[in-house]
Amino acid sequence: WGTRALEVIELVYKTEASICIFTEAGELWNTNKLPHFNIFYQKGTNHIGGVCIAVGKHLKASLIEIDIPNTVVIDITGLSEPVRIIGTYWPNSQKRNLDDILPLIVEGTILTGDFNATVREWSSPATDKRGAVVKDWIEENNLKYIPSTSL
Repeated sequence: WGTRALEVIELVYKTEASICIFTEAGELWNTNKLPHFNIFYQKGTNHIGGVCIAVGKHLKASLIEIDIPNTVVIDITGLSEPVRIIGTYWPNSQKRNLDDILPLIVEGTILTGDFNATVREWSSPATDKRGAVVKDWIEENNLKYIPSTSL
């Protein structure tokens, strides 16, 4: 975030985004403002950690209070269907039990973020240990992986 904030703001407006998830937001997450957005933040476990979800003020969003570092959960209503967004950052140095997130997943949930995991089937050069854990967890819980797209 910090020095890259202007790039982020430009990208948000260029893509006409209504919802943005920022990982590794860091301690300086609130030093720059994103006009016309409500910001929901959860601090991280280190100085570069933390997650922000920015939601356009034209949408109704509410924070779900949780006690999981590097994770923000919001509900968005007023669309054709309610949507829950879980934004998470999983630093390499952090141990995490993905099952802690499971009770938060309801119909219409989008779980997104930086898991610091690679999986060959997801266009990574190789599958690492964490990638295998995440992939297995997704499959075991009947979730769907949606590949990222380039802007």
